Amino acid sequence: MTAAETARSIGLTERQLVTFHLGNEEFGADIMNVREIIRFAEVTKIPQAPDYVEGVCNLRGSILPIIDGRTRFGMAKGLHDENTRVLVVDVSGQVTGIVVDRVSEVLRVASADIEPPPVVIRSESVRYLDGVVKLNGGKRLIMALNLEQALTVESEGRDFDLQSAAAATVHEGAGQRAELEEDQLVTFLLGQEEYAFDIMHVKEIIRVPEITAVPNVLHYLEGVVSIRNHLLPIVNMRLYFGMANVPVTDQSRIIIVDLGHMTAGFRVDRVMEVIRVPKSVIEPPPPIFTNGELEQIRGVAKLNEGKRLFMCLNAANLLDADLVSELLEGGENSGGGEVRSNAGAIEEEQLVAFRLGKEEFAIQITDVQEINRMTQVTQMPGAPSYVEGLVNLRGNIIPALNLRRRFGMAERDHDDATRIIIVDVGQRKTGIIVDAVTEVLRFERSLVEETPRLLSETIEREYISGVAKLGEGKRMVMILDSERILKIEG
Repeated sequence: MTAAETARSIGLTERQLVTFHLGNEEFGADIMNVREIIRFAEVTKIPQAPDYVEGVCNLRGSILPIIDGRTRFGMAKGLHDENTRVLVVDVSGQVTGIVVDRVSEVLRVASADIEPPPVVIRSESVRYLDGVVKLNGGKRLIMALNLEQALTVESEGRDFDLQSAAAATVHEGAGQRAELEEDQLVTFLLGQEEYAFDIMHVKEIIRVPEITAVPNVLHYLEGVVSIRNHLLPIVNMRLYFGMANVPVTDQSRIIIVDLGHMTAGFRVDRVMEVIRVPKSVIEPPPPIFTNGELEQIRGVAKLNEGKRLFMCLNAANLLDADLVSELLEGGENSGGGEVRSNAGAIEEEQLVAFRLGKEEFAIQITDVQEINRMTQVTQMPGAPSYVEGLVNLRGNIIPALNLRRRFGMAERDHDDATRIIIVDVGQRKTGIIVDAVTEVLRFERSLVEETPRLLSETIEREYISGVAKLGEGKRMVMILDSERILKIEG
């Protein structure tokens, strides 16, 4: 039984896929079936095997048959390069390697977002697929593989016992080594240096989203992002290790790690591979490291006779829970001057702040589901003028309100700073279009005053639940009443 079939049988609502490319097409394999990801190595050909069977290799004493993903799915065979990887998968106890052009990321998707294969796909190919994942409004399609079918090898119309053929190909004198104690690691790059997290602590690997900066915190804490309604602190690993910072690139990733006492995201230059290594090749940190560094690094893995070194990180010791709590609380109040007291229980407000022109507004963070870049909007005939239209949010169609029009402000073109804040009020999701999102604010509730009678020439008082005066009154933030804002009148 494949991991996908297992997930369906026990009613899981979410699947985690390792995504990879073959040519211009993107595929996904259930992470429950993926044992590790390795670089392509020399293989030995298997006599009388189908053309898509690459051969067999020795994986730490175990016999590993290798299938070429391109030729398996009827594509032209490609040249192997530095990005070529082998996905080592385990289906019903049968371990096989699949050669792919490059591995992209680890992605969580809702089971409901995996649709059946389209009828236009040829019938003989459908059996290789569990379905199709549609992301970014259908602009990104990922074909979720049915690994059991994809790894069923046939030759001349009959099943070909790949595992037995692979074993027979190996020299008789090369017996398998005894089972080794191993660690499974996710390796990544910071510049030319390679590091690793234990895969048991890695919850997810994602592309770098919009990060909301939080002032007055440690320099390596880059800010926070909202992941499925949870605020996640983001650590810039280059700054953490005292390296020069670099801009985000297409290869940059955030590794979401369970630190035991909390979960955090770590921005890295590039994720390399998932690899199994014998515990015996991981040596204690050399004495040149300081005591603080020794707590963060549990060992150094030496591979290829010492030609490849990477530092294995101790996830639990990377961040101090109190420091991250300070991050999420905003450290010293970003308005300037109002420092949060630790004495006694103080009622606080936590809001997402944004701008419309020169005016600053905020909405309760509990109402915010996520923040997205401006996307394509489909107009709704007969809708009020302030309803910009409909947007597709991962298969869910939601209305998008133009807040400038809602408040009777002058129109402006959308640009790179324009954002859609997805809010959920009364289990109804709506997008509100704003000029720019600025930060996450946290301040004492006592700083919020009633809405002045003459607040603005254009904004009606009913939309404003209060005004926060920060920085000794030099900064005013209007707090919106989400329910009233989202009430669409015909």
